[in-house]
Amino acid sequence: MTKSEIAALLRFDLREAFDSPGWVIYPWLYFGFQFLIYGTIMSRLVVSLDNYFYYYGTGLLILISFNVATWNGRRFVESAHEGRLRYILSLPIRRDELFFEQVLLGVTVSLAHVLPPLVLVLYLSGLYTPAALISSVVVLTFITIGIIGLMISLSFVAFKSFDIYSAIVAALSALLIRFSTMNYPLSSMPGVISGVSLANPVTYGADLFRNAIGLDTSLLINPEVSIAVVIALCIATMFGGMFLISRVVEGVKSS
Repeated sequence: MTKSEIAALLRFDLREAFDSPGWVIYPWLYFGFQFLIYGTIMSRLVVSLDNYFYYYGTGLLILISFNVATWNGRRFVESAHEGRLRYILSLPIRRDELFFEQVLLGVTVSLAHVLPPLVLVLYLSGLYTPAALISSVVVLTFITIGIIGLMISLSFVAFKSFDIYSAIVAALSALLIRFSTMNYPLSSMPGVISGVSLANPVTYGADLFRNAIGLDTSLLINPEVSIAVVIALCIATMFGGMFLISRVVEGVKSS
């Protein structure tokens, strides 16, 4: 399949993904409510951090990217059980190209969901600069790629049972979100929880994202360590996804 054909498939998926304007606007409204109302309340309760309001807002941005990656994996599984994937595989497209197209789809949707809220956070926090915007978008893109690769890889493990896949994703998502610095810094966690959080790649992605913005660098993990972990996650999930798609996807049964 040529690049133009991959682009054509991507355009088709994007038209389907953005078919409902409300689906794009909802994450912005969700962020606005959570950040401006719930975040304000939480920042008055969490007095140990001077700028927890913005710390919480950046965590919401990562959560939105995480939700898009989860949606991307679930959509891939649904397309298999509905028979759509079987038709796509009948086209002259390599399995790794299909995986790459799905990652591009997830990244594009994620950026559409997080860019307006990201600009709002940067503006309100007084941290807006072109460099901060670009670097934070790059970090969010890598985080999204890593999680998308993980979710699609899990879809292969549970291809023949959507219920099993949903249970695995729900449990894994809860662990990755709760035991990370998405909502609270390591310095505010009990010893056992912080130890578990250090084994969570989302922790390094969240801290790297806040480093890119310029928020509370004294509370964050060394950015060099975070960069290494995020890149390693992307490489591992991308290669894992491409490996699995070439060997497992043929055995998918349509419901």
